[in-house]
Amino acid sequence: MKREFNDKWLYIPILILGVYLITRLINQSQLIWMFPLDKYNDWASYLAQMHFLKECGFHSFCPYWYNGFTAFQITQPGWYFFFYPLYLITKNVQLTGYLALIITLILSLIALYIGYKKLDLSKTKSLASFLFFFGNAIAIGNFVRLGKVHELFAWFNGIVIFLFLLYYKDKRLDKNFFFIIPFYFLAIITHQNLAIISSFAFLGLILIKNNKERIKIIISMLISIFAASFWLIDYIKNFFSTTSKTIIVGSTLSKINVATYNDNIVATVIPLIFFITLYFYIKSIKNKKTEFIFLLPVSFVSFILLTRLIIFIPVLNHVFPDSYALFLLFFVIFMLFKIDYNLINKKYLIVGLIILSLTSVALNEAFTPKFIKHTNLEEETISLFENVENKYIILGSPLRKTSYQNAYYSYAAIYYNLSTAGGWYPSATTPEYINKIENLDNLLKNKECSELKSSLNKLNVKEVITYEDNCKFLSECEFNKKVNKSRACLYSLG
Repeated sequence: MKREFNDKWLYIPILILGVYLITRLINQSQLIWMFPLDKYNDWASYLAQMHFLKECGFHSFCPYWYNGFTAFQITQPGWYFFFYPLYLITKNVQLTGYLALIITLILSLIALYIGYKKLDLSKTKSLASFLFFFGNAIAIGNFVRLGKVHELFAWFNGIVIFLFLLYYKDKRLDKNFFFIIPFYFLAIITHQNLAIISSFAFLGLILIKNNKERIKIIISMLISIFAASFWLIDYIKNFFSTTSKTIIVGSTLSKINVATYNDNIVATVIPLIFFITLYFYIKSIKNKKTEFIFLLPVSFVSFILLTRLIIFIPVLNHVFPDSYALFLLFFVIFMLFKIDYNLINKKYLIVGLIILSLTSVALNEAFTPKFIKHTNLEEETISLFENVENKYIILGSPLRKTSYQNAYYSYAAIYYNLSTAGGWYPSATTPEYINKIENLDNLLKNKECSELKSSLNKLNVKEVITYEDNCKFLSECEFNKKVNKSRACLYSLG
């Protein structure tokens, strides 16, 4: 007789992960009243682009970054569209960002509760699944701390898609299956990782269904893709002329060093856990062949991630290891609740889940910093913006020790309506343009006065914010001093 997973085994992991997730959400709430400027966040970029949707519109010229760019030509607009009404209500982009984080987590919990009920799994298991997925070190680091809220929203849609697929793998497709269409549509226009992953996930259902049902699945996918074409066609046309084409998973998995250590650990440990869980899952169920075929695409992802073959596969190599790890983790959690526990010593399982939960918390405490407040240097820099009158740029910055230079480009656009030759979304422009911007720092560092002035003029820059000894150099280079603080200064071209 099959021995089911006992809900009591989950109580301690739920407590550990639940309490820690709540404490991190409370800590991150400082975002509401303090604009994130530190180097460990993507929040500032996404908050600025929400502002751009209001000020510039969709697929329209937007002057704030890179001497102007086409808004949402490369940026996936799904998260911005969905939460734009909230921004209109709050009239506060920082509050909107934080509320969007909370709302998406709640929607994901509701989706798991409804989905697990359909799959005959308990409320406790749905809560545990939510915390294993969103309360782990990867998710907290990416979604809460870094602020990849658009990817988080894509994962909500991805989870709904995966639940649909799990439900219908054992049932004939009926008209309710077509409710998957809006979620696949949103996954496509919200984040490229989930567009690729969710498309790949459909393959498992296609493999186990008859031809008539396969047609229904393909039709539902095509309808979603067609609906997304208003953005998708332009995105594909422009993708290879931007820096997006250079962002591939090979940059983190092709070598092991301090910068790629975590990605390589994740890309090894999670696939191994997946295959171990898969072994016991297949061994526990009756219809082994069907289940194995259904999970074959997921197993393929696990294999190519573990062996690093993913580096050489086009399209798939544009998804980062963390996203693949979460994809595998979703199915690991589901399989974990379906295994026959006559095959496993329950004491080892309970202890293992507790250790994994504690390890996740420990990794977050060790590697994921809490919300970082402004220092005097950040406040000095912010205070200069009220004196900026033309297109500006920040050069020679010591900010990288406590904050991120590009975050100021977001802040100044939102709160001072200022435009810059720089920006914070390099995919919105060309690699050649980014090289020109990066070269400015080299010219300043090497004290090349005439070349610096010439390059600034070519980039339409009229004012420069810089720091410490560089202020003296700009003065000697006959820039006009506008404001000089204790460490930061503002100069204009003569």
